[in-house]
Amino acid sequence: MDQIKLYNILRTDLEFSDDRAADFVSALGKTAERELDARIQMLATKSDFHSLDLKIEQYKSDTHKMIFLSGVVQFIAGFAKTNRSVALQIFAVS
Repeated sequence: MDQIKLYNILRTDLEFSDDRAADFVSALGKTAERELDARIQMLATKSDFHSLDLKIEQYKSDTHKMIFLSGVVQFIAGFAKTNRSVALQIFAVS
């Protein structure tokens, strides 16, 4: 419907020939369609979100491991500082 209105405006108000008005409306439609296709291609799909969700879960797991390990290291460092001789015996056995 909008294409017909545009065609009529080009023909009557701007005095385009039939062929020229039709070509302009067709070219404008194709350009709009290409632009829409390009925008649709940029949208994320369900698989993109699933992949991102898996990566987030992996990072969360890795972060929890690092937090745990840093806590263990801090505990050992604090224990070694207060009980140096006991800590030396523990590490000598290992």
